[in-house]
Amino acid sequence: MKRLFRYVDETGQNTEGDLFVVAVVIAAEDRERLLQLCEEIERETGKGRLKWIKTEYGRRIAYIQRLLDHALLQSKVSFAVHCHTRDYVQLTTESIARALEATGEHDYRATILIDGLPRSQEVVMGGALRRRGVPVRKVRGVKRDENDSLIRLADAMCGLVRAAREGQPRMQELLERGLRAGALTDLSQA
Repeated sequence: MKRLFRYVDETGQNTEGDLFVVAVVIAAEDRERLLQLCEEIERETGKGRLKWIKTEYGRRIAYIQRLLDHALLQSKVSFAVHCHTRDYVQLTTESIARALEATGEHDYRATILIDGLPRSQEVVMGGALRRRGVPVRKVRGVKRDENDSLIRLADAMCGLVRAAREGQPRMQELLERGLRAGALTDLSQA
């Protein structure tokens, strides 16, 4: 049985339901290589370990460009955009399940790591995913001081998608480029 890791972040709760984006990064046996690649790109672009919102605009662009150019990220990052709803737990659960279904894998157990998920919500989220048919091994919230480069990647993808949806031309170009290249998968219509 294969072990799959899902790194999840979301953005948009502050829009009161107008726009909610969930990003999911998929890793399996290539997990260590993905972690190393993301850390290397963070160093080379000067983004460092900062979250998207705290990263200078030019470094955001450089970071995303480098990620989109790397073959190792093909089919590893999915996102879903939800509008006009506040059912954040349901939307996050649905987005994770869609990302897992999109892999085509059937014989796996998933470890789900969600940025900022309170401990009290780990069981709730795990139960919701199991009811959805996802073979969950563990759901765990990731605290700021222990986040890793794949959680930061999910954070950056949320930031990219949100910025593109809010009309930032350069971010729109990068998002479209990532979708065309197969580096990003939009699960919003699935």
